[in-house]
Amino acid sequence: MKTSNGRLFLKNDVIYVTFVFASVILFIGLLALQVFSGIMATRIFVGVALMFLSFMMNVFEGKFGFYISYALNFVQFMLYTYEYLMLHDESAPILLAMTFVTMVINMLLQYYVIKLAAKIQGIEIAKRDERGKAIRKELEDEMFARTSLIVNHESMGTHQGLSDAIGRNITSIDSLTTLPGRDMITERADKFIREDIANMQESDNPDSVRRPFTVIYLALDHFDTITRSIGHKSMDLFIQNMAHRLREAAEPTDMVARIDDADFVILSKRSLSPDAEIKYADKLAKEASRAFAAGIDSMNAGINYGFAHYPVDSRHAGELIAKAEERMSRKVSGEEESDESAVLYGEDVFKNKTKDEIIAIFERAISDGSIHMVYQPCFTAERELTGFEAFLRFDKDGESIPPQVFLAAAENAGYMRRIGSYSMENSLNALARINRLDPKLTMNINISSYQLHEADFIQSFSNIVSASDCNVKNLVLDLQEESLITGLADIKMTIEELATTGVKMALDNFGRGYSSFNAIPLLPVSVLKLDGNFTSNLATDATVRILTRSAIMLMHDIDITVTATGVGQEDQFDILAGSGCDGFQGLYMGAAIPADELDQFVLNYGN
Repeated sequence: MKTSNGRLFLKNDVIYVTFVFASVILFIGLLALQVFSGIMATRIFVGVALMFLSFMMNVFEGKFGFYISYALNFVQFMLYTYEYLMLHDESAPILLAMTFVTMVINMLLQYYVIKLAAKIQGIEIAKRDERGKAIRKELEDEMFARTSLIVNHESMGTHQGLSDAIGRNITSIDSLTTLPGRDMITERADKFIREDIANMQESDNPDSVRRPFTVIYLALDHFDTITRSIGHKSMDLFIQNMAHRLREAAEPTDMVARIDDADFVILSKRSLSPDAEIKYADKLAKEASRAFAAGIDSMNAGINYGFAHYPVDSRHAGELIAKAEERMSRKVSGEEESDESAVLYGEDVFKNKTKDEIIAIFERAISDGSIHMVYQPCFTAERELTGFEAFLRFDKDGESIPPQVFLAAAENAGYMRRIGSYSMENSLNALARINRLDPKLTMNINISSYQLHEADFIQSFSNIVSASDCNVKNLVLDLQEESLITGLADIKMTIEELATTGVKMALDNFGRGYSSFNAIPLLPVSVLKLDGNFTSNLATDATVRILTRSAIMLMHDIDITVTATGVGQEDQFDILAGSGCDGFQGLYMGAAIPADELDQFVLNYGN
């Protein structure tokens, strides 16, 4: 549908033409009513209406409306002149004066409207020009600074994968190598995941259209030792050389990015067998190692690599990269059975099922109680009960299907809206019940990225809150770290609207993937929740202890409280409590409680 930016109002052409046509017909109709009316009061009243209609046409219809209204006003003027001179109508002089005033005001009004429209258009053009200059300057600075060392940009057009990967997100180009940076490749992987889920939701058989991809993490071994021996300036040149060789050795459709130091990630959507995958990674590692060899001289520089696969290893981009990095320390061989070969319980329940069959499984599970809620208690360091976190469980044949299995199936089949509503309705009803026993207790509810992208989520959320009659100030929404760090622009308005309702928000799963401390102060969260994997090695790993303490101190500096999840041992609790952690939940603190035992637990704990 065409639009015009030359008008202040009614920019849509179809609406504009309809408005012009309707206003002309109305004007002619009113004029006819006035001419054939013999009552002076009626003629004057219609004359006033014609004045306002003329002004409306002039303002809302732009220059063309001015010409039409001026022509109609001229017809008015001639009719009133005839009535005055030939018919000696008493109202004609008044109508003549009104029409003359209307024509003068319209001319002045149109003059200022034209000037205002030109000024607005000039401001918009200036903004576009400035934006274009900034983008071109950034592109030139970032992309062409090291053309002799890194990339032949004249041939970039032939590398469709790279040029497509770069797209518009030039700001996350790595300045040292001109390769995509961590943000860009994370967003790219996240885009692949969103597109894959959308394709599965549109298909009758989700598994048949699934498009897996592979993340290869490749890094220089003993980076710090080599850097100390050769110096940072020399290492920068070696990193640039590695980047150039990796880009040339990689398939054109694969995306190569620099993550940090001499660490690189290759994102491949090609379907490779395990042997072919290892052969490809060996080729990349060998090419990268050539950066440290020339002629008969060479440095002792080893290259490690590891793999992660979507969707088996994770459905979050940052976590995929983190898992590939973790697996670098393992020996990779064709005989090794990697983690992704393990089959999780319950996967066969949904495997090769059509969308309708998957939805039927969930409907039956909700009806018979196989899908149900449990509530894990949350405590302070002094073991004071502060509230609960709601979790969804799916039990089958006496065993629990892991959440990552049944939630993935629900998302693939487009059933997440129903699952999300079920979880929220039950959790808010539980919050209302426990607040009647203790008005200070809170309830944490996990909100998925899928829910935040729903156009009517705020309205749906408000309806459920109203129906439950809970205290919204005791509600804490756990927002997934991945959706905020990589997709904040898409859901920012929804989050801001949620904040106005009085509900609190927590950043969940921090430390599970590639987390960003810099982004946290910009987010509307009051609680940071450390992922269980982040704190599981506290007792044995000094580095993790230092990072955990530093993170807690940093969050306290910006008035954000910290809750540790997955606390399973006493030594973990002691270290976290000694580090200033505010909240705790996990098996050591207390197992999840079924919904029908929740009220009794609150009463017993209160006593």
